[in-house]
Amino acid sequence: MQAMGIGWVARQKRTHLFSSLARSGDEATVAHYDISVRTDVEQGRLEATAVLVLRALVSGVTRHCFILNSGLALRAVTMDGGRLETRELELADAPGLKAVWVHLLQPLAVEQEARLTFVYAGRPAGGRWAHIDDSGLRLSRRAAWYPVGAGFDSFTARVACATFPGMVAVTDGDLVSSSETDDQAVYVWETREPISGLALTSGRFAVERKEHRGVELELYLGPLLKDQASEAMDLFCGVIDGYSSMLGQPEARRFTAVLRRRYPGDEHLVRLVAALAHETAHIWWGSPISVGFGDTWFHEALARAMAYETVGRVLGDDARATLIHEEIDRYAADSAIGSGAEESVLSWARSRVLDAPRPVCIRAALVLRLLHYTLGNEAFLETLRRHVSMYRAKPSGLSEFVEIAERVSGKPVDSLVRQWLGTTASFAYEIRNARCSPKPGGGFVTKFSLVNMADAVGPVQADVLLAGDEWKTQEKVTLTGRDQVLVICTKHPVSCIVLDPDAYLPNRSWRHCRASIGPGVTGSTGSTGHTEDRGRP
Repeated sequence: MQAMGIGWVARQKRTHLFSSLARSGDEATVAHYDISVRTDVEQGRLEATAVLVLRALVSGVTRHCFILNSGLALRAVTMDGGRLETRELELADAPGLKAVWVHLLQPLAVEQEARLTFVYAGRPAGGRWAHIDDSGLRLSRRAAWYPVGAGFDSFTARVACATFPGMVAVTDGDLVSSSETDDQAVYVWETREPISGLALTSGRFAVERKEHRGVELELYLGPLLKDQASEAMDLFCGVIDGYSSMLGQPEARRFTAVLRRRYPGDEHLVRLVAALAHETAHIWWGSPISVGFGDTWFHEALARAMAYETVGRVLGDDARATLIHEEIDRYAADSAIGSGAEESVLSWARSRVLDAPRPVCIRAALVLRLLHYTLGNEAFLETLRRHVSMYRAKPSGLSEFVEIAERVSGKPVDSLVRQWLGTTASFAYEIRNARCSPKPGGGFVTKFSLVNMADAVGPVQADVLLAGDEWKTQEKVTLTGRDQVLVICTKHPVSCIVLDPDAYLPNRSWRHCRASIGPGVTGSTGSTGHTEDRGRP
């Protein structure tokens, strides 16, 4: 009881804090800003001046909240030449970030605009938000290295970044100019459509450019990947082809990605394609990272799910299954120690936390993968296409996606999603006692047990693959959530059984979902089957 009380108090404090930030976004919005950043890559420091336009959405706005990396010191905030009072508050739920409340000189009327100037400098903090090494300085969209209105919908921006000669600066938007002198290199970027955040990377990069399918592709590769520029660009083209086959032609005319990491062994290509596909999702949907403030987790999960599909289209089904199994293992590890795993995704999402922890995003992405299987390929892709069409660069979240999916498929998607995201149940099945016997009159019968090793919910549809030599049969079955004995008839002997061969289920015991029976013989394909359902003792 004591632990529950502590958790409840922490949740109340968190909800109050982030709700107050969200109300700040309901009262005013950031319409536009210009920002000049000077980066010292070797020291991992930056200096910045940001000039932004704050527009009141209601009458009597007297203050607004911004988020800033805690490693950056705010030197001044001014308005019409006058210095504004500020108050800073560390975000306990997001180490490395702080809230900065700015108090205006006088209340704003509805639609009245105020021009604010922020000056700040320092070394960005927090491994989750900033990455600094010998190759450069990288700040993510969620790093909030610039002052940005909490809860805002969207804005346009102009970013000027100055760095050392030989260093490349990369951020969102279109590169409109670049110049290099003996003592510095300057890059200027503009976003001509509403976005919800900006990333900044400055360092030593090899640049690969190509036009593909009528869009401009730009790849910035760190020192560890510079010898793979051509291969990485081919993968990028494959990612665009995969997205085009799923969603049609993109609205964006330019896609930029930054790759810095070399992954070990066979994992390398899969992770490169996954990284490219993840960032492509954000660009394809108009970069709606944290639009609506409380829906960051859903957009991160959607980008993750799109990476699963794209890896399959670029590298094949085996690569996709490998990636999903790795994701399940990450979720299992994170859920034991990380934040966001002690409560259901839907409960966590109601807290409106600024950062989305990995277990929340992975679990939601795996549920989207299961939804793909449940709805069927065409209905799921049509849901994606309509969602892009309706909500590109606009606020949206899980509820909007579910509404579209139900309209497209005519199925109760909301109840399925709530069943899988509204619980912390672990989905874990194992195959036991498998045997294959000749069937009187011809053919073979395979019998095996499916044991629920955790508290898996059901019912849910799944595939079972029965293989024997070069012959294979795939049978759809219903998993009830209880222990079951399945009996499936085939026209060929079976030597191997695989539950969910295409990795649609978020099964945490996937290693135990394959069973060998013995060597098979040549036969002809075909299948009939039924299942026997046994309740758990």
